[in-house]
Amino acid sequence: MTLKRTFLPAAACVVMVGLASALPASAAEWASWKGQDEAAPLAIYTNGTDETGALLVCDGQGMLKAMLSLEAASLPDLLERNASYSRSTKAKIQVGDEAATDATFRYIPAIKSIETKSHSVAAQVFNSAVLGEPITVETKREGTVESQLPAPNDTFKAFAKTCSALRGAK
Repeated sequence: MTLKRTFLPAAACVVMVGLASALPASAAEWASWKGQDEAAPLAIYTNGTDETGALLVCDGQGMLKAMLSLEAASLPDLLERNASYSRSTKAKIQVGDEAATDATFRYIPAIKSIETKSHSVAAQVFNSAVLGEPITVETKREGTVESQLPAPNDTFKAFAKTCSALRGAK
């Protein structure tokens, strides 16, 4: 009886540790947008549905644009919704412990998301993933949202390489 009381909890811990190490740290990862060249994507997004997400887009000159969801959802599903109304909103954006910076976003209420066409603000979203630091967006009307973006994977690295090459070609 004493052996069972000692051995079973220890065995359960070993099994739990083994399972935890086999599971990914985050269910979400970076994926290329539908129809994008996997080797050189110009648009990538976080594919998780249980946390807030991000979409990064690189234009023809290598400049970044970003969209962040303010609620946990699939970004492709959010973008399929009818969202004809948007408005400008001021926000503070912060990566990790860095100082928050003021930015202007376009807020789309129907899909609970914000987007920026500012390269420097989108670069903060990009850097959040690279550094593994949380990104916090604080808006007056919509509140504060903190996101932990997935670590860079091969898709993210291909996106970074493609965008860098376009920026260098100017």
